[in-house]
Amino acid sequence: MTARKKASAKKSSRKKSAGRGAASSGTSTTGSARFPYTNKPGSLRRFLEEAPRKPRPEKVNLTLLQSWGMRDTNDGSIIRVLKAVDLVSQSNVPTDKYTGFMNLQSGAAVLGTEIRRVYEPLFQASHEPHRESAENLQNLFHVHSGGNTITLQIQTFKALCDFATFDASQSSASSGTGAGSPAGTGSTGGDGGGSQGGTGPTIHIDLHIHLPENKSRRDYEYMFEDIARYIYRNESPADDGERS
Repeated sequence: MTARKKASAKKSSRKKSAGRGAASSGTSTTGSARFPYTNKPGSLRRFLEEAPRKPRPEKVNLTLLQSWGMRDTNDGSIIRVLKAVDLVSQSNVPTDKYTGFMNLQSGAAVLGTEIRRVYEPLFQASHEPHRESAENLQNLFHVHSGGNTITLQIQTFKALCDFATFDASQSSASSGTGAGSPAGTGSTGGDGGGSQGGTGPTIHIDLHIHLPENKSRRDYEYMFEDIARYIYRNESPADDGERS
């Protein structure tokens, strides 16, 4: 083979190699996983369940996972997910958000905020992606992510969401009237429409009352007394014995 043919062959080989590299790069760019995932979603659930019950660790690493009973070699993949939602720093140290997550009252809302950040495209496409059907959720991940790990990405997302809340009113309740208390039912001493410290949503109730005709003034007063008693729980109206 002449020198010219050899040079031509090498050039052709480089072009083919570059073409394969470009194709590979294109696949990697468009088909790679956009969202974090673990090979052991069950272990992620177990960790998130145990974290509030155990003392805050100095580091979240394989040694810690093994001490918590997660000894499978794939269990370590949950750490990259914890880093993605900022519960663990890049140096494996629990963050302030980890501490916040440990709080039984507000921890789920802390995680929910981080999930919204990491999975922002999903929450832009759906108000509640964590409540979507399996088919719709899979479609969302196909649209906004890619790669051969779609199933693991979805399972990871669902595992995180199982320990998070996304309702703003629940977050307000935890900082105001307390968990489980309906918004606006705190002891404000006023019109019953606010919450402690003014941090919760205000609820306004409008009553439309159709009064019957041909009734006396006293009959109407009795009606309003009944409204105060049974709707507003006001026990001050006149005693029933006064009614004739």
